[in-house]
Amino acid sequence: MRLFKKDKSIIHGKRNESLHRGRIQLFIVFGSLIAYILLFFLLMKQTGAFISILLVVPVMAAGIYFGRIAGVVVGLSGFVLNIILLTIFGDSSLLQVFHYWPGYLTILVIGYLAGNFRDASDTRQRISTEIASRERFIVMTRMATRSLIGSKGLEEDYYNLATHLINMFVADYAYLIRCDESKKQAVLIAATKSMERPFSPVVLEPEETSQYLEIIQSESPKVVKDAQNSAYPINPSPFRNLAAQTKSALIIPLTVTGYSFGIAILAFDSPHSLSQDEITYVELASSQITLALFTIQQQIEIETQLKETRTLSNIERVLSETERGGTDKVLQLIVDSARDLIGQAEESIIHLIDADGTVLIPRAISGFTAGIKASERPWIGMKEGVAGHVLVTRETVNIGNIDASPLYIHKEASPKYHSLLVAPVQSGGLTIGTISVQSHKLNAFSASDTQLLNALSIQAAIALENSRLFETTQQSLREVNALYLMAQELASSLDTDELIANVVNILQKTFGYYHAQIYLLDPQNSDLVLNNGSGEIGTQLLKMKHRLPPGTGIVGHVVETATPFTTNNVNDIVFFFRNPLLPDTQSEMAVPIKVDEQVVGVLDVQDKPPHRLTDNDLQLLVAAADQLSVALQKANLYTNLQTALQQEQTIRSQLIQSERLALVGRLLASVSHELNNPLQAIQNALFLLKGEEQLSLQGQQDLDVILSEAERMASLIERLRSAYRPGRVKDFRPVDINELIEDVHTLINTYLRQKMIAFELHPEPGLPPVSGMSDQVRQVVLNLFLNAIEVMKPGGRLVVRTQHLTQQNEVLLTVKDTGPGIDPGILPRIFDAFITDKQTGTGLGLTITRDIIEQHFGRIEAKNDPEGGAIFNVWLPAEEKGQE
Repeated sequence: MRLFKKDKSIIHGKRNESLHRGRIQLFIVFGSLIAYILLFFLLMKQTGAFISILLVVPVMAAGIYFGRIAGVVVGLSGFVLNIILLTIFGDSSLLQVFHYWPGYLTILVIGYLAGNFRDASDTRQRISTEIASRERFIVMTRMATRSLIGSKGLEEDYYNLATHLINMFVADYAYLIRCDESKKQAVLIAATKSMERPFSPVVLEPEETSQYLEIIQSESPKVVKDAQNSAYPINPSPFRNLAAQTKSALIIPLTVTGYSFGIAILAFDSPHSLSQDEITYVELASSQITLALFTIQQQIEIETQLKETRTLSNIERVLSETERGGTDKVLQLIVDSARDLIGQAEESIIHLIDADGTVLIPRAISGFTAGIKASERPWIGMKEGVAGHVLVTRETVNIGNIDASPLYIHKEASPKYHSLLVAPVQSGGLTIGTISVQSHKLNAFSASDTQLLNALSIQAAIALENSRLFETTQQSLREVNALYLMAQELASSLDTDELIANVVNILQKTFGYYHAQIYLLDPQNSDLVLNNGSGEIGTQLLKMKHRLPPGTGIVGHVVETATPFTTNNVNDIVFFFRNPLLPDTQSEMAVPIKVDEQVVGVLDVQDKPPHRLTDNDLQLLVAAADQLSVALQKANLYTNLQTALQQEQTIRSQLIQSERLALVGRLLASVSHELNNPLQAIQNALFLLKGEEQLSLQGQQDLDVILSEAERMASLIERLRSAYRPGRVKDFRPVDINELIEDVHTLINTYLRQKMIAFELHPEPGLPPVSGMSDQVRQVVLNLFLNAIEVMKPGGRLVVRTQHLTQQNEVLLTVKDTGPGIDPGILPRIFDAFITDKQTGTGLGLTITRDIIEQHFGRIEAKNDPEGGAIFNVWLPAEEKGQE
């Protein structure tokens, strides 16, 4: 603008100077002529006709100042004037005056020559002026084109171009309008009257757009001498308030053969006209500037294409490395590229449809406030506004002003952008999301931007498809590997607990589930007992002996229905049971484990956002459950086989033991019978000797000892005979175990005090009686108590507990000591005859005890307490109610 003001002031100054100089020159000519007339009257008498020689002064002045014509005219006028003066005021006649014609002719020639000199000087001056004007035009045109060709920002360059045009044609202000004949659209892109920076382009009204397009089609500049009555819109619609002060204008179409940019309007606040030379300059300037604009446009397009090619090539390279970089990296590169390649784009975002197909979730963003992640952006409903329209129509939408678009849905918070460009992302014939760019400017995006965004949407679709295929392949490989590892475990292990633990760990490590667990059905009460769980949470649940009552939660539902169940929103499931140790569970899948078409357990996995369980997970869990079913069947068969073998060995041992006991019984019966007769004879003899009066006191005492020991031996023989005498059921009577224990305690109480052994009895109140022979059951209790007391050191503790097992209808008697425990080497054969770890003893006590218990249809078990000592458990059938 400084250059414009300077040029205009110089031109006006030159005009004023020229007018002033013309007035002075005219004054000199008339002054010389008047001076000649005065001198004529003053000197006429002295000089006579020779005074006429002074006429050369005004004639030369006229020729020098006003040219040949003026010199000749003034010379002729002076010749006529001189004749009149000489005739009237001189003493010469008209005929005498004509005698001086050679002098007059000389003066006329001098005037012509002086005028010729003036014309030649004017011609040189005009040529010089034209050359200077042409040089100025060339310099100004070169400045304008150079400023465009070296452009760094089009908005500023458009403004500079308008300023150069003002300086070039000495206008007051200018407008630059970009016209698109294909769209029938005209956009005001620069105005020197606007002081706002940067200038925001304005789309002009259709009426004035059509008039501007007509000027472009005419391809010739329009000189508007009367702006007030002009048919052309001089001031575009945003500047109509300037129409009153605009007096004239110059409308320049910026077009060359094959290319049209738009028009430039130069407005004048005073009447202004252009010479033909200036119009020629206008046409030349228009051509040069349009060529520069075309060059810039071509350069921008080439640079844009190169940039797009490099960017797309980079995206393709990253796409080929999706498995290493990940889909998120590719999508982020795409949104960054969209914002970089589309010049007016300020923000870019990719939305993808969620798994339920209900909302669009932001996946990658660029240009938003620093620190904001895609996951923090709001979700968009599938049927909302522009996004919903794009998903349905599968067509790109370019909105130049969201306030004027019926597709855009305004929410509570006003958006910061005005232009929006949205393209669909399609894969496999399905629309899976959108990619969009936005700008705060109006009508920011062009057709080329739309094509570029469509190309980027294709790249995004390829990235997502590659990711899907890669993830599918990886998932399949993980599934195959997991099933292979499970098959290996199945083939190499018969331990059910170990196999289940390995399956849980494989699922957790391979697929990264939030939690994996396996429940097995308790056949006694139908509870679901946790057999194993993944991670630290699984360990805690195992320590808690976690179990679920029948029908509880999704796991219980699967047991009842015997069918798999899947949900990705557990909050929608009314029978969902949330474990406090798993607060983040959002998805859950449970699959029944069946053996012989009966549900024996449940395989359950849980996940948290953003992960979701799919049909692939279901297929995997079903396959894993089938393998577990086979494993459990195999383990059950093995367990049954082992149980059968153990039973066979037990029966064989019992048969051998029975034969041995039978042999011992017959031997004892025979020995006791043989010993009983002589023992009775000895007892009779001792009774007779005791009646003798001659025995001394010492002899009497010794005889009492012998008689006592003989009675004890007879009692022992009787006990042996009764122990191996088969009991009869009809002889069984109800026996109160708690009362019997009290009796035995009373019997051995003195012995306990001597050994300093503490006795603890924990009887169950209301314990039902057992059916048996009281003396034999008492012998069992006595044998167990005495064995425990003999192995304990002083300070030991004998603990006795009774309990009623209602489900089995049995009475459990537990005898626990604090002794050294049973030697592990003989523990499995502790009830065999002649097996003992005591220095003294026959090894028949526990054998007899077991036989008595078995005759009472009970069983006995011996084991070592981990805390020290031995434990004997005796189960005896309880007396049925109503039985006498």
